[in-house]
Amino acid sequence: MSSEMSPSPSASASEPHSINSTGCSEGAGFSEAKINRLRPYQREVAQAILNSVFGRKGLTFSVEIARQGGKNELSSQLELLLLTLYMAQPQNLVKCSPTFKPQTVISMMRLKDRLNDAGFGGIWVTELGYIVRLGNARAIFLSADESANVVGNTAHILLEIDESQDVSKEKYTKEFKPMGATTNVTTIHYGTTWDDYTLLEEVKQANLELEGKDGIKRHFRYDWQEVAKYNPDYLAYVEAERERLGENHPLFVTQYCLLPIHSGGGYLSPQQRAQLSGEHSRRHQPEEGKVYIAGIDLARQRDEVVREIQPASSRADNRHDDVAYQ
Repeated sequence: MSSEMSPSPSASASEPHSINSTGCSEGAGFSEAKINRLRPYQREVAQAILNSVFGRKGLTFSVEIARQGGKNELSSQLELLLLTLYMAQPQNLVKCSPTFKPQTVISMMRLKDRLNDAGFGGIWVTELGYIVRLGNARAIFLSADESANVVGNTAHILLEIDESQDVSKEKYTKEFKPMGATTNVTTIHYGTTWDDYTLLEEVKQANLELEGKDGIKRHFRYDWQEVAKYNPDYLAYVEAERERLGENHPLFVTQYCLLPIHSGGGYLSPQQRAQLSGEHSRRHQPEEGKVYIAGIDLARQRDEVVREIQPASSRADNRHDDVAYQ
């Protein structure tokens, strides 16, 4: 990190900085060039977050980026810049992940790498195994596992909820959200979709409703096609995944297309469940002396479902075709 990014000795989280048109702090000598190194979609998110941080607006953001689309890099760059900016003050940013190992540990490693890349090697220190300190500013990394004891921490600068779709709503509401109560902290929920009932989806829907009222963009969504505009290798990989899984596979739909599963995350679609129903009269118990076989082929390109269930004895002439597929 260049010297132009170092904050002035009087920089303080308690005093808002002036914000230029890109969302960067002018009073603290913030380097716009660093933000410009991010991809355009990452930069759009970063600028909105920094505008809220420096303006002490206390906004809550939801950020959906397709799997492996640069969400963690965006987070680490924000952490690097904010630690640098507030290194003269005893201020904290807090980040939580659904698990400590490996998710929280990976986030810590990424921040340490960025600090070293910026020339802070030998200056930053680790405290208690879950805190990275630069000067007086600290990044506190916590587990959002329901058994984790996290009460008592304060988020002065930023509160990050990583993989928010996997974090308990109750855990967030009772233990993490209050960490920013005394500081009106800016909060970010990162993740990908799953179903209608996750924490991330709840925050997203609330943000979209607020956007409709005041016009302030709080929800950011970038699917695999947006990410692929800037990375041809990513384009090739995701297209291969679409071919392998099928474009309607729950993992492809949620992780890459960022579309929630409205049925609540069931593995089989209504059409597939309908195909499980046979035309025979319903049997409440097997007939004596017969064995019944059903199966799902998980190895085929598209998940295909059993069309009929027949007694094994009736299939004796075709022992290599135990299951009939639609």
